[in-house]
Amino acid sequence: MTAKDNLEEKLENLGRAIGSDESLVENVMSRIDAKPVAESNRIKRRFTMNRLMKLAAAAVIIIIVLSRTTFWPSGNSENRKWWLGSSAAWGQEVLAALDTIKGVSCREQTIWVGHNASKYTSSTSDIFYVSNNSYRRDIYDGNTLREIQWYVPDGNDMIQTGVRFDLECYCALRHKGSFGNRDPVDRMRFYVQVLGRTKDKRLLGEKLIEDHNCVGFEISASEYGDNPEEWRDRIWFDVETKLPVCIEKHGRPVTEHPEITFTTIQDQFDYSPELPADTFIPYIPEGFINAHPDEIDAARQRKQGAEI
Repeated sequence: MTAKDNLEEKLENLGRAIGSDESLVENVMSRIDAKPVAESNRIKRRFTMNRLMKLAAAAVIIIIVLSRTTFWPSGNSENRKWWLGSSAAWGQEVLAALDTIKGVSCREQTIWVGHNASKYTSSTSDIFYVSNNSYRRDIYDGNTLREIQWYVPDGNDMIQTGVRFDLECYCALRHKGSFGNRDPVDRMRFYVQVLGRTKDKRLLGEKLIEDHNCVGFEISASEYGDNPEEWRDRIWFDVETKLPVCIEKHGRPVTEHPEITFTTIQDQFDYSPELPADTFIPYIPEGFINAHPDEIDAARQRKQGAEI
């Protein structure tokens, strides 16, 4: 029996139960002594119908609440839960939406996980600002801006210019290709493509993230590259815009500490933010020296050793 047939049967049974109880109606009608018989019968019929209609309407509400029956047409319900359909189909819609993005910003954090599942969130976090061909990475220690890295295209390569405010130095490096693995939009495209082609994915259900109603999926990192099965990745989509809200990479090992793993999380996405025109133009504070941070650290350690 379908939900609709079940509901109709409940309403029919309730209607028969209400119709068989005439005591309430008769009690009211006995007070209408001044009315002619014909008028009294007419009022009685009208009162009975109004009463039955109100009770029936109330019964419908009660049944809906108790049985959680919905009157949304099945087609609309399916459209509202698009993630239950073909991931290859809705994945194309997500990719099309990502192609229209001219700029995005997001945060990246690291969480350390111990062997007893204890968790510690790193005090260091990154804020990324991304355009269609450049990006900038702001690195914070707590609330203090420690470093800025600009990645700007130069022919087929990319120039990374970094400024360390704590060490008062700067340097520039050339990278082959563009963006590397730091571009969050490319990372989104990559995960959507993996979700579209793999059958080994787990639906995480719905969840509220940053005031967004989201739906999540989990896949194994073994779906791409030579990665172990226990590395798990999760991506959460806004159910309205279908754009990613949070990307998580779980179970990565910590070098020389096999009892500890780490999780990286990208969240706080702002699509097409109003970025200033100089966002991707490197600037060097006055007095900063041209040197790699490792060189400055090594020089400081030598100096400290000589003073001991």
